[in-house]
Amino acid sequence: MVKITNPLGEVKIGKQGEVVYQRRYGEQIRRGLSPKRAIPSEAQINHRQLYRDALTWRKALSLPNRRYLDGYCIASWVVDGHHIPLPWSRFALKLYLEKVNFIMQAKPTAGESGEQQKFEYYDPHSTDYSKLYGTNRKAQTFTPLVSHEINKIGLYLSRNLSLGTSYIEIRTTDESGHPTAEKLTGIEFDGNTLPSGSPTNLLYFDLPPCELTAGVKYAIWFRQSGGSSTHYMCIRYALYTGTYPRGIYLTEPSDGFPWVEYDTIDVYFEEHGTPAGQAGVLGLLHVRHPALLTVTHKRGAITIRAYDTLSSLNDEYLTKQVGLDVASGDTVDATTLAGLNYHYEVK
Repeated sequence: MVKITNPLGEVKIGKQGEVVYQRRYGEQIRRGLSPKRAIPSEAQINHRQLYRDALTWRKALSLPNRRYLDGYCIASWVVDGHHIPLPWSRFALKLYLEKVNFIMQAKPTAGESGEQQKFEYYDPHSTDYSKLYGTNRKAQTFTPLVSHEINKIGLYLSRNLSLGTSYIEIRTTDESGHPTAEKLTGIEFDGNTLPSGSPTNLLYFDLPPCELTAGVKYAIWFRQSGGSSTHYMCIRYALYTGTYPRGIYLTEPSDGFPWVEYDTIDVYFEEHGTPAGQAGVLGLLHVRHPALLTVTHKRGAITIRAYDTLSSLNDEYLTKQVGLDVASGDTVDATTLAGLNYHYEVK
């Protein structure tokens, strides 16, 4: 529209074509027409809010946390494009804004290739250990999710001073989930062949093969011939922080006495074998982020693995990766240090 308001000449007010006319301090001004700003999409709005939340989280970090992030970037060589370590402020934004990456590494299925694979296992991330000697027995129960033939077991074991004969067996369990006298497979060996000191080495023991059925609880049973309070076997476990979901740690004062359950203690173990004529693990899933907080791996309603407080600024440690053996249909939920959740389904 063009409006003539001055009888001595045309003074245009309004839009005409690609320009706009207006009056300013008695003079006519002409300027280019500004295009309408695009309406932000929902994704843009969400990202802008995510960035605002990241700034709020960064601002709330304490001075010790900020100093730790600075030191972490220098020690771990977290750098920018010019190879300069990131300051705490930029690293804090990275921790908040970076997504969790789920990276699948496919591997041949043991059911088809006949290769041995790892089935049930538990890593307590602990250096605590239990002492075994005399008439005392100990056990760790476990429940396989896939029927298979077990032929090897991995344990963190060591000794203090000299030992006698040591026994490791796979046994059935009763209706209470306690080991029975039925031995499925096992070995006996000279305890003096174990390394001395605390159990810091993962040792593998070959077992005579035997079949394990999915959903049935079994027990890894330990006994040491003789020994004393200074001559004992060390078995690495998580003391009062055990989280293995399908079994518990038990002790028996001596043969015939009732088993005592400790549902918050679990032994480190791995059990290996070959599937019972079927495909087993689909692959290895790497869960990656600069600072993972929790990772939960489920197969249907059953929790396979659950890791909690993987990272802590106050305790000054960050976990960047967790590896999981997964099968098709599994779900994995991961939470970052900043509290953001990510969900992944294995296809």
